[in-house]
Amino acid sequence: MISADILRGKRVLVTGGAGGVGRAVAARMVAAGARVLLADRDETLLRQVADPLQGEEGSDAAIDFIAADLADAAGIARMFERVDGWLGGIDILVACAGVGSGPLLEMAEPDWRYVIESNLVSYVACTQGAIERMRREGIKHGLIVLVGSISVHIKAVGESVYNASKGGVASFAETLRKELIPHSIRLTLIEPGAIGSAMQPFSPDERARLVDEYQLLPPAEVADAIMFAASRGPGVDVVTLRIEPLVQKIV
Repeated sequence: MISADILRGKRVLVTGGAGGVGRAVAARMVAAGARVLLADRDETLLRQVADPLQGEEGSDAAIDFIAADLADAAGIARMFERVDGWLGGIDILVACAGVGSGPLLEMAEPDWRYVIESNLVSYVACTQGAIERMRREGIKHGLIVLVGSISVHIKAVGESVYNASKGGVASFAETLRKELIPHSIRLTLIEPGAIGSAMQPFSPDERARLVDEYQLLPPAEVADAIMFAASRGPGVDVVTLRIEPLVQKIV
C-alpha cells in the first residue's frame, strides 16, 4: 500500500520514459503527487506520455520531458541541465532506459558498443549525476531504482551482449547500495522477466496475446513493483525485487 503523502512533492527523473514501463511509472508518480521529468530518445513518444498527465491550465506542470540519447555523454549532460533547470534537483531516479540485442556473433562492433553504452554506461552516469545532486543539496532518504533483468540468471542463448550489460547493472547496484547507506540514499534493483513492451520482437497484437497467456509481463506490473520500492519508509531498503510472468521463457 502506498502512503498518501510519501511521494508528494518528490522530484523524480525517469529514463526510458517513453517505453511501456516508463509510461506506467510516470502516470503513477504524477498521481501520487510527484513532479516527473521523463527522458528518452523520441520526442514524439515522450509528448504522447506527458500531454495527458499535464495539470489543469494555469497550474504548475507536474510532468515534463527531454529528448536525449543517454548512450551519449552529451545527451546525459543535456538531460541533467533540464533536471537542474526545471525539476530543481532530484529525490528519486528511476532508470529503465534500454535497448535489446542479438548475440555477439551477429553484431558489428558499433552495435554491441551501443547496447553497452545504453544499458550499462548510461545507468552508471545517470546514477552518479543523481547522487551528486542529492549530496550537494543535502537530500536525506534519496532513492535510486535501477531496472535490470532476470536474463542475467537465465543466461539464454542469443543474449550474450544484453546479459553483459544487465549483469553489469546488477553488480553495480548490489555493490553501490552498500556504499550509499552512510549517505542515507537507498538503491533498489528491479529484475523483471520478459515484458510486453515494444522491445519485444512481436506486433502489438502478438504482445497482447502473450500477455494474456502469461508469457509476458504487463508493463504496469513492473511499474507497480517500482512504486512499491519508492513508497517504502526511509528505514526500509528494498534490495532486489524479481518479478516475472508465470510462463517465463528460460532457454
